[in-house]
Amino acid sequence: MKKRRKQKKKWKKEVEVPFPVSLGGALVLVLVLGLSYMWIDVRCDALGKQIKHRESALLSAQKRLVNEQDRWSYLTSPANLRRAIRRWNLNMKMPEESQIVRVRFQRAEQIGTLAYNKTVY
Repeated sequence: MKKRRKQKKKWKKEVEVPFPVSLGGALVLVLVLGLSYMWIDVRCDALGKQIKHRESALLSAQKRLVNEQDRWSYLTSPANLRRAIRRWNLNMKMPEESQIVRVRFQRAEQIGTLAYNKTVY
């Protein structure tokens, strides 16, 4: 048997620079806060764009509503109704009182059903 020679281990001297844990924690905290600020900023910008888009859609819908209401009031004015009756030769007159049926809706005991009461005045 051969004897093993003991080899001397040569240790290299390494220079260790101490890094404080509190500084590392502070850097991680700053990084997390910076990223969260950026995320919130991007999200706010996106929401702002959505709000502006929906506000413009609301304004255009309101303009269309006003136009349609004006058009409807013009079409249903008494003068225009008389003119349309004459143009289409409709022989229309007001109904007699006995021909009018007034319907009053009353809630029944069961939800979802309605009862009516025919009364002649």
